[in-house]
Amino acid sequence: MEIRDINVKTIQEIKAGDVAFFSKTIMEADTQIFAMISGDYAPHHVNRAFGKTTMYHGSIAHGMLTVGLLAPVLNKLCGDNSLTSSEEVRFRSAVVLNDTVTVRGEVTQMDLEEKKVTVDIVCRKQGAPEDERPYIIGTVVQELF
Repeated sequence: MEIRDINVKTIQEIKAGDVAFFSKTIMEADTQIFAMISGDYAPHHVNRAFGKTTMYHGSIAHGMLTVGLLAPVLNKLCGDNSLTSSEEVRFRSAVVLNDTVTVRGEVTQMDLEEKKVTVDIVCRKQGAPEDERPYIIGTVVQELF
């Protein structure tokens, strides 16, 4: 695992309109590891044969695994010295194994006094047209410390 420098930001360095991205291809190993960590062994996540019988015609990633992909975007935008104080996400479609997910985050609000930053999030299949239903839409509030 690569150790990187810590990205520390002040609230004054963050601006409304700042945008960041992160992409990852979701592989079978990702869902297997997430199942071990979370204890969620639902067959539509970990059983290929069962996944083929579903409307997705294959195994799908855990929703919370996909939500975890927000973290790199939030860290890029708000710094490693931030934590999530609230998160509202809506699952719009499922991530099928081998899909590449691209997360886009945009700073939409700032509370300088409380050191809170609101970030709107959209997770899409990489290369999908803008009018295609995204995987996740949401809003996250990050608090700097």
